[in-house]
Amino acid sequence: MTLFELTDRLKKTIAESSFSPNAKEKLISSEYISHRELVNFYQACHPTPSLLSLIRQTKLHIPSYETYKQPKTKEFLQMMERLRLEAQESEYKKLINPAPEHTTLYDTTNQEYVSPVQAHKELKNQLTTIVNVFISVGSVSYAVWYWTASSWRLRDSYRVLLTVFFGLLVLVAEVVVYMGYLNKIEEARQKEYKKTEVKKVIKSYNLIGEEK
Repeated sequence: MTLFELTDRLKKTIAESSFSPNAKEKLISSEYISHRELVNFYQACHPTPSLLSLIRQTKLHIPSYETYKQPKTKEFLQMMERLRLEAQESEYKKLINPAPEHTTLYDTTNQEYVSPVQAHKELKNQLTTIVNVFISVGSVSYAVWYWTASSWRLRDSYRVLLTVFFGLLVLVAEVVVYMGYLNKIEEARQKEYKKTEVKKVIKSYNLIGEEK
């Protein structure tokens, strides 16, 4: 409901109006006047040329806003205490078992997640290996093709067969070496995973501060 404050100007207008004395006394004695009461007063007395002029003699009442504070329940306090104790316990565990500052090649803390940097590095290594294999195969094939013509004076058909044979031989050798390298890395990683870390607790405390 809209309320207006009774200013001195409005009180004077009400006192000088043709309103009944009891109605005047009721309006003037109040601190605020509602919009409905203001409209009824205007319709009964017409003290101003328009209702807008009468409203301009007032001052809109804006009630103060008070934030509602819900009291904390017993369950809420217990839950907050439990979360606080869990946070303290987590900080204590981090204190006695700090995480390594730098990760290693065989870090087992995050085996499934591969960061974009690691994925990019792995892709770059694979592309570099493929390019190196192509360069090796091409170099050997060109060397065989050149030597069979300059030194051995073979027919082109034999030169093609020898070039393809040695090219495939180098390709197979490169693949075997690279697969062996990957197997060595995988074996080293598996050995690193199987290592167990031995920890010794020198002293421990419970959450309420009592020493054990």
